Amino acid sequence: MSSPKAHRYVPLEGEALVAHNMKVLRKAARLSQEDLAERMTRLGFKFHQTMVAKIESGNRLLRFDEVVGLAKALNVPAANFMTEAVAGPDEPDYELQEAGYRVQKAEQEWKTAHDIEQGARARLDEAEREYDEIADRLAAQGVDVGPDATGPEWYPAPNSPWDPLGKGPSTGQ
Repeated sequence: MSSPKAHRYVPLEGEALVAHNMKVLRKAARLSQEDLAERMTRLGFKFHQTMVAKIESGNRLLRFDEVVGLAKALNVPAANFMTEAVAGPDEPDYELQEAGYRVQKAEQEWKTAHDIEQGARARLDEAEREYDEIADRLAAQGVDVGPDATGPEWYPAPNSPWDPLGKGPSTGQ
């Protein structure tokens, strides 16, 4: 006769816990094993897809620095990564976990777009300032810079949206 304790759930610990979390978090983030290996390589570890597969299957031991690196590569706190099991695909929280990764990704995309916008705005402001300085200098030298100090009529920059010879969508070329 089997013991009633034999059917109880045994919580994951140590490397088994890290391997579980790594696999679940990797899939929730929609990263392939190759993607995770590449992220680890960018963090300074010599990782490849087969190493990730071996870790997830429990066939490769982990060093502490690799565990910390994996947590960083998966954007999770190392302490939680090593001590708390995350929801697996068959658990209700898994869907919420996946949605959280999508929110994080969208926030990062928005931040990147915002940074690009700020950089473009700064370059535009600098170009306008430089243009105004040159126009003022030329006007002081007696050069006719055009009505209302807007300068002479300019042709659009090549390949700009206003370039009639450009290959943009508005020209139909």
